[in-house]
Amino acid sequence: MEELATAQELVGERKKEETEPIIVKIAPGFYELEESFRINRSNVSIVGEPEVMFLLAAGVNQPVVAVGTQKEWVYSSDIIEKIRISGIIVDGSKDYQDSEFNREKPWIRNNGIDARGVRNLEIDSVVARNNRSGGLVISWKSSNVVVTNSLFEQNFFDGVAYYDSIGISTTDSVMGNNQFAGISLDNDLVNLTFTRCLIESNGDVGLFARNTKGLLFLDCTFLGWADWAVFLAHDLKNLGVHEAKFEACQFEENQGGVFMASVDEAQSSGTRVLNSTFVGNEG
Repeated sequence: MEELATAQELVGERKKEETEPIIVKIAPGFYELEESFRINRSNVSIVGEPEVMFLLAAGVNQPVVAVGTQKEWVYSSDIIEKIRISGIIVDGSKDYQDSEFNREKPWIRNNGIDARGVRNLEIDSVVARNNRSGGLVISWKSSNVVVTNSLFEQNFFDGVAYYDSIGISTTDSVMGNNQFAGISLDNDLVNLTFTRCLIESNGDVGLFARNTKGLLFLDCTFLGWADWAVFLAHDLKNLGVHEAKFEACQFEENQGGVFMASVDEAQSSGTRVLNSTFVGNEG
């Protein structure tokens, strides 16, 4: 635990204005966290060697890994950049947290990896599971995010949730067995791509989306008894889903396939499903 504390000090207490790159290599082992592992400056890489697990201690009610500012409102001056997280297992021990929210900062939720105001973020070969809110949550004007080869499972709400950001690519990843949605997209999202992802056995829907523009799912599989594989909607301001494309996707064994809740082009427009298969969806 002393080595991890040293890493925390290295990436969490230096001023974010410092620009020299820092690479923190986490030795194999199990690390129980009494507070979030925080990255609040630019040019940081967290590299886990095989079999590294961060486990949130009981009653902490914080993200396991918190990237970016913890302020309630995020401004352009708060944005950090060039962050990489790879090779770690993040477990939020959701059954031992007593709230979805942080007590001192109720705008902070207990996500596995919580990224707020981050530019040029890379997440690779990560497992985020068993969190009281979401597995991976990206928000507050984050941009140029790449997620690859990762697993987001058994979270209370969503496997991944992306909000208020631009340019997020998710490739070769699995969102499975989350209590509500495998993927949740909302609040002014632009230019999202999911490639070769498996969205499997989520409790409510595979994908929930609204207030997005430029959404591409390529060769993705939506599998296994969600109420709907895909649920596309609009909010109270009639901000829906625009220019969404599903190409070479598989929709299999769900209660329902694809549902468009919007009823006119002002709410949602330009949705296309191309070269895809629907098998065994009951609705």
